[in-house]
Amino acid sequence: MQGPCHGVSGAGWGSGCARGCAVCKDLPPVLDLGREMARLPADNIICRCYVVAEDVIRKAIADHQLRQVEEITAVTRAGGGCSSCWDDLQAILNEIWGKPLPRDVPDSSGLSSAQKRALIVKALEADVYPLFDRNGLQMQLVDVSGDRVLARFYGKGVGTPAASFLALKRYLVQRMTEAIGQKMHLVELNVLEAMAP
Repeated sequence: MQGPCHGVSGAGWGSGCARGCAVCKDLPPVLDLGREMARLPADNIICRCYVVAEDVIRKAIADHQLRQVEEITAVTRAGGGCSSCWDDLQAILNEIWGKPLPRDVPDSSGLSSAQKRALIVKALEADVYPLFDRNGLQMQLVDVSGDRVLARFYGKGVGTPAASFLALKRYLVQRMTEAIGQKMHLVELNVLEAMAP
């Protein structure tokens, strides 16, 4: 860290620069986040980047029926930094919901998540994206797992209860359901991210 007056390395603001001048000495100390985080109990904090405790994650999972790490990140920000806690987040999900099937193993519908994603992408490109384009809307397909489709929306009407946006989402779910042959559920990451602290 350098003092502002001389750019001298060594002591930080608030403790005086290496020359001990009055300018640096009178400034308030800079928060040393690493030192502050080291004081927190290590067994309770799952995400060190955003300082998210395990109980906060478990409450979010229960309150919002979260089933994927991406959903936890959208609601709590945990896992949104360096992502080194993703294995811990997945372990918590596995403990609560059971271990998910590998992406290439078919579920009760007879399709794997990868196969479902391919069918959904085909339906989106053929029917949904052209309609979204005409309405100033874009969608990012984030993940498909079981009967849940994680997506993020951009553009006109996103985040509002506008009838046109709701009708487009209804059409999207209808087309995904028809493509897969089972009821699919849309998880809007925009909505979950709006709930994050």
